[in-house]
Amino acid sequence: MGAGVASSAAERSALTYAQARERVLAAAQTLPPEQVPLTEAGGRPLIKPVVARHPLPPFRNSAMDGIAVRAEDVAKATAAAPVTLRVTGTIAAGHVAAQPLGAGEAVRIMTGAMPPEGADTVIPVEELAFARAGTGPEQVSVRRAPAAGEHIRGAGLDLAAGAVAVEAGRALTAHDLALLASLGEARLTVGRRPHVAVISTGDELVDIGAPLKPGAIRDSNLPMLVSLIGECGARVVSAKRIADDPHLVAKQVQSALMMADAVVTIGGVSAGDFDPVRLSLTAFDGIELWRVAMRPGQPQAFGTPEKRLFFGLPGNPASVACVFEALVRPALRKLQGFASLDRPRLEVRAAVDIPSRAQRTDFVRATLDHRDGAWWASPAGEQVSGHLAPQSRAHVLLVIPAETERLAAGDAAEAWLLRWPDERPA
Repeated sequence: MGAGVASSAAERSALTYAQARERVLAAAQTLPPEQVPLTEAGGRPLIKPVVARHPLPPFRNSAMDGIAVRAEDVAKATAAAPVTLRVTGTIAAGHVAAQPLGAGEAVRIMTGAMPPEGADTVIPVEELAFARAGTGPEQVSVRRAPAAGEHIRGAGLDLAAGAVAVEAGRALTAHDLALLASLGEARLTVGRRPHVAVISTGDELVDIGAPLKPGAIRDSNLPMLVSLIGECGARVVSAKRIADDPHLVAKQVQSALMMADAVVTIGGVSAGDFDPVRLSLTAFDGIELWRVAMRPGQPQAFGTPEKRLFFGLPGNPASVACVFEALVRPALRKLQGFASLDRPRLEVRAAVDIPSRAQRTDFVRATLDHRDGAWWASPAGEQVSGHLAPQSRAHVLLVIPAETERLAAGDAAEAWLLRWPDERPA
């Protein structure tokens, strides 16, 4: 606690979006990693690359149910002149042959089983004819000459020993976990999930299930932000809505700083006489009021009180969502150790003229349509920061850089993918 920020809007730091992002990411230092069981690592960033301790597959094995043979023994087999071999036994998956394969011999083999020493080829069971004469040994007729090595998977064919199985920094998928399980990696070093406290302010807000009364709206920002924080891998440890009382806000922020790696407030950072978050921040050192050249989301607060990240977001839902995607999300992912900090980026074309303003980065909520081999982006509705429906409809945030005054229909642009359209091209 200390002298804190200046309360005058005139004393706000005026920043470009690029400058604000640079400051936020510089302050977001990756948290110490932790080891967890492989079954709990899904979706989390791998901190140390995993190197294969042995090859995959670890031994050569059959790719088919059939017989294992020596290719030289059946090199002259044809449908008109089949070659007959003596069947000496069966090798099931997980079992090993008791002896090498001799000349003129074959052994039944199941998919995944290790061929015996001497065998270099597997012939599928569908191509074979088995027979037994009286009490004599089982025999098999081969009607074609297979290539040496056919249907045998070599050791290390999937992954060589010493090769990097999974790179550091990527979010572990179910398929990554399958690969790492096959290598015996029972525990993995992953990024720690940051703890985040969310504080929503606004005397006009009521609970989701509460009836509306004159001048009141239901709190949509809090559930939205809790969900967005969870989606990017962080853990919400507190989510509260409090009254527009600067003293109460200051007390709640201080409490949140004691339990969380990052604190996010919603609303109350503008220049109004009753903006409680702005007024409460005078009690804290290390927090600045910002005026960021971006739309939506110009008024903000940011800092590192108590060596924690603090984000003061505007109150309109589009501003909350936009500032989260542009600044908060990348910071929370950096805390975890992800290599990729943003949503997937997509090259699109503007379907209509989209106005902007020079020296300001605009984020346009847009829908996608695929035609003529390209993705075309159209505004998802009026870009009013208080409107919720455009955000719900949007597939992307279309980014109009600060140096661009407007996008003309057909112009190429970058978009951040929020979700794919229900219908995608084949």
